[in-house]
Amino acid sequence: MSDISYKRLPKSYRLSQSTMLLSVGGLFFARHLPVQLFGPPLQIAIWAIVAGIASLAVLTSCYVVIRYPYISLVATSDQDTFSKQFESKRLLLVAKIILPTGIFFFCLGTTIAFFSGTGNLTVQVIALPYAYILFVFSLFLCFWYDPISHPTIATFIRSTLGIGLVLAPMLLPVLLVGSIRCKSLLDTQSQSPRIETN
Repeated sequence: MSDISYKRLPKSYRLSQSTMLLSVGGLFFARHLPVQLFGPPLQIAIWAIVAGIASLAVLTSCYVVIRYPYISLVATSDQDTFSKQFESKRLLLVAKIILPTGIFFFCLGTTIAFFSGTGNLTVQVIALPYAYILFVFSLFLCFWYDPISHPTIATFIRSTLGIGLVLAPMLLPVLLVGSIRCKSLLDTQSQSPRIETN
């Protein structure tokens, strides 16, 4: 690992973080804005802008995960919004309990609604596998994940400020490609000194 200035990190990484933060702020602002006071064209424009920023954030993060899957291994000396990890072990323990438990109860509720025939069936057919994949992924994050052993996942978390975790089931192919590329790059780098010495 090496400490470098945050400004020296790839622009796409910094753009991913800033647009993700902006999209969440835009979503909060749009939800609390009295849009009913505006005409339909302006309402559509506001939501289109928010959706556009969120899409840019996700696409940029996908690019970062594939292009720079190892960037989480680089420590920054300043300004990285998500460079600090949980310092409180108790807070981390609470998060490890609440996150999978909350997702599990959502899965349970969706399953019960699905088999009882209540609610929108089309939404439930999509939400059910999505929620269970997210539940398994949350268990992985809470009990097996390590930023050093899983740099691509750490890169994804940092580039999306952790917000992108709710999209993890959709982005599993991106994470898989990034992990394969990361392993290849790190293997090549570890073999380089041996080639030079031979």
